[in-house]
Parts: sequence; C-alpha cells; structure tokens
Amino acid sequence: MIRLLTSLFLFLLAACLSGQTVIDLKRGGGVRAKTVDDYRRNDSDMDRRVREDSIAYYDCLTRAFNALYRDSLDQAEELLNNALSLRPAAPSNYIVRHYLARISMARGRYADAVQRLTALLRERPEDREVRSERASCYIESSNPQAALEDCNVLLVSPPTEAEHTHALFLRIAAYHLLRETDKALADVQTILQLDPANKSATLLQATLLAEKGQTAEAMNRYNLYVSAHRDDADGYAARAELEVKQEMWQAARADYDDALRLRPGAGPRQCAGTPWSENLGQARPRGGKRRITLSLPRPPFPSPRFPNRQTTLPNHEIRPPVPSPARCRRHADPSRPRLRQRV
Repeated sequence: MIRLLTSLFLFLLAACLSGQTVIDLKRGGGVRAKTVDDYRRNDSDMDRRVREDSIAYYDCLTRAFNALYRDSLDQAEELLNNALSLRPAAPSNYIVRHYLARISMARGRYADAVQRLTALLRERPEDREVRSERASCYIESSNPQAALEDCNVLLVSPPTEAEHTHALFLRIAAYHLLRETDKALADVQTILQLDPANKSATLLQATLLAEKGQTAEAMNRYNLYVSAHRDDADGYAARAELEVKQEMWQAARADYDDALRLRPGAGPRQCAGTPWSENLGQARPRGGKRRITLSLPRPPFPSPRFPNRQTTLPNHEIRPPVPSPARCRRHADPSRPRLRQRV
C-alpha cells in the first residue's frame, strides 16, 4: 500500500513539473493539463493588451503635444508621465523623458531638469542637444563650473559652426558668472571671427568691456552698433544702461525713448527694483542693483521627432513641438540662457 501511494505521489509530482494544470470552475468541470491551445489563447490576450496599451500610449503623446502647443504645461507633463507608465520600455521614451526635462526647464525647476538630463546623458552621452540644455540649466541655477565642463565637452570637434557658436555663448555666460571677463571676451572674439555680423556677440563684447572698466571703448562699440542697427531696441537699451552709469541723463532718456518706440517694454521699467535717477523723469523705486539682461541666441538643434507609429496605428505620425513656455515666470524661452551684468 505504501509503495502504491508513493508511486501515485511521484506520478502527480512529475505531471506538475512537466506542465501547468487547468482547473475548470464551471459546473461539472474537472482538472486537466494545460494544452498548446491554452498557451495560444493566453498569447492572444497578451497581444491584445499590448495593442491596447500602445493605442493609449500614443493617445497620451498626441494629447500631450497638443497641450504643449497650447502652453498647458501641467496637462502635458501629466500626459507624458502617463505614457511612460503605460509602456515603460517603449523605444520612444527617451524623447518623452527629454520633453519632461524641457518642461521642467520652462517652469524654472532647474534642479529637476538637471537630474532628468543627466539620466539621459548616462544613456546617450553623445547627445549634444541634451548636454547643451544641461549647461543652460547649470547657468540658470548659478552653477557655472558644471556648465563650463559641459561647454568644454561641446566644444570638442563641434559638427557645425552654429553649434560651435552656441557652445561658445554658453561658455561666455559661465565665464561671466565666474567673473573671468578676459576669458569671456576671448570667446566673444572667437564668435566674431566666425561671424563678424553676429549682433549678440557685438553687444556682449561692449557689455563685457564696460564691466571691465573700459567705458570709452564700450561706448564706442555701442555707438557703432546703434548706427548700423537703428531698428534694434537692444542696442539703444544697452547703450542707455552705460549712459546712466556715466550720468549722461539726457542721452540715456533719448535712448530709452527709442528703445520703447521700437519695442514696448524695452525701457528701464522692465528691470524691477532698479534705483533710477529722477533725472530720467521717473520715480525712484526701492533699492537694489541694476541688472543688464541680454538673451543669447537660440540653440541650433532641431526639435526631436518621434518615429512613425507602428503598423497597428498606420494613419498617424507623432511630431512633437518644442515646449513654448510663454507663461513661464522666468523667461519665455528656457533654452536661451541670459547674461546678467551688475553695474
């Protein structure tokens, strides 16, 4: 009897090890071994769930990029995160995470943006666009040494002149935060050698010369710039800043009037907390140092594109826009770091 029970136990154990068991819960059902048809049925259910997740995934992406066009950053961020949770291993998730980093940049959350961009660089260290954006975040969060390291990597064999120029502008901003004016001027000179007509570099050169104490040379550069670009409000506003410093009140007010005529909001009232003299005919706000703000050129990188949908969704193509953070408090374009000068 014991041998019979032992044999039966071993037979049942071998059956369990050789395949899975199906228990039919219907009335009159029994217990049977799992067949090939059962495996095929499970695979079909799995394929259906994958297709449903794919449809929901691309629906989230489409709605997210529509939200970005409307500057609805909260909605876009939520939808992109939903897409990541639906398909954590999707090939397009690198771009999804990139856009989440850009949204953080647009909202001024630079620490979060740096964390996201760093994770992307661990995956693709050769991605120049991501490294450039991380350098911009470091500059915005006053971490010039880290920005300088990224800029030096970008300046090693840049593929295009535009990328070379943009990396130099980023390094100028980093040098400026480090108060290394001579190195910043050297990079400005390199840009002007590449592109003598570069407006941003010309204004930056004059601004840095003024910061270095060479006010006569800086004023001469501003005069030449304004003479050559009479329809550029930035030239008048930058020259007016130096004229205020030199207490040239009438000239400063005339330049601000021209700047406001060309672009409303380009005058001194755009800088909050500025101690303006009554000589300019304006009330003196409460204290604080004046800060000159110059926008650097937009990065030369194209917007990342998603690949076409899979054959299960043949009628759509995802083409995400660059987030346009028009409602961002800090500034409208997070990819354009600003050079700040205290005078």
